[in-house]
Amino acid sequence: MPVYLFTFHAYRSWRPDDPRGYVRRKQGVLPPDPEMAGRYDRHAVQATTCFECTHQRIIVEGARDVCMRRGWRLHAIATDPSHVHALVSWKEASGVCRSKVVSTLKQVLGYLLARESGIECRKWFSRGSSQRRVTRHDHFEHLLSQYLPGHRGIKWSERDGES
Repeated sequence: MPVYLFTFHAYRSWRPDDPRGYVRRKQGVLPPDPEMAGRYDRHAVQATTCFECTHQRIIVEGARDVCMRRGWRLHAIATDPSHVHALVSWKEASGVCRSKVVSTLKQVLGYLLARESGIECRKWFSRGSSQRRVTRHDHFEHLLSQYLPGHRGIKWSERDGES
C-alpha cells in the first residue's frame, strides 16, 4: 500500500525572496533571489492566496470526503495559511497512481474553495506539489505525532479527530 505525504502551497505563498529560499521545479530548494521575486511578481495573475480559517476547514473536510468517496485512506491532514499537508494511502490493486491522487485532490479542493467562497476565477494552489513517499513506520509515526500536529492551522487525523 503506497503512503505519501502531499504538500500543496497556496498560490504565490512561497516567494523567491523568502529568507528560507524557494523551490523551483526540477531544481529543488534555491537560495533567496529578490530579482527572481520581481520576475514572479510581473508574471503573477493575482495576489498571493492565503488560506484563512474558513478555507482551511473547507480543505480538511473536502480532503476527507474525496478520499472516502474514492476508497483512499486519509491518515491525517494539517493546514497552515500558506500550505496544506495530506498523508494519504491507497491500495495498489486499485490501479490508482500517485499523480491521479494529487491531481484529483487539488482539483476537488480548488473547486470546493471556489464554490464556498464565491470566487470562481481564483488560483488557489501553486503549480505542482511535493509528493514524498513514506516507506518507514518510524517516519509515518513522526509525521502523525510530531510534524503534522506542529502546524498552526486546522488539523485532523484518524487517531485524534480535528484539533
